[in-house]
Amino acid sequence: MTEIPNNIKFLLFGSGPKLTALMALFINLLAMAATILGIVSAVTRNSLALGTSNWFLLSIAFFIWGFSFWCVAYFGAKEGYTK
Repeated sequence: MTEIPNNIKFLLFGSGPKLTALMALFINLLAMAATILGIVSAVTRNSLALGTSNWFLLSIAFFIWGFSFWCVAYFGAKEGYTK
């Protein structure tokens, strides 16, 4: 496997692995909040600003987005990138 050039590392791992992992944690917390709101919306049969299925779709989108941030943080740390 070849080394990633230094001028490309900034584009891939912009803010550094530590900050990217922190952003991923925050996004995953938002996903958990959307999941809880979806469950509460389903149990009470009351739409809390969005319908039940919309909350679950939003939580899936947040989980996928958070996972992409986790992957960037992992590979940035693996490459030894520090900002």
